[in-house]
Amino acid sequence: MTTTNYTQRGKKYIYSVARANEFMQRGYRCLETGFNAKQQRFFWVFDYQEVQPFYDEQNR
Repeated sequence: MTTTNYTQRGKKYIYSVARANEFMQRGYRCLETGFNAKQQRFFWVFDYQEVQPFYDEQNR
């Protein structure tokens, strides 16, 4: 039996459809998608380091 250690480290979770679409239009690769049952919201997951230039640009 194999077990997979699931980790959130290094991932950026996005709950906004508009922001997730913007990331993908800029060429950032979506690693996974899911549904948070507690919050009743869909989410998209991106590589944290890959999307940092977007946030650097937004903070100017």
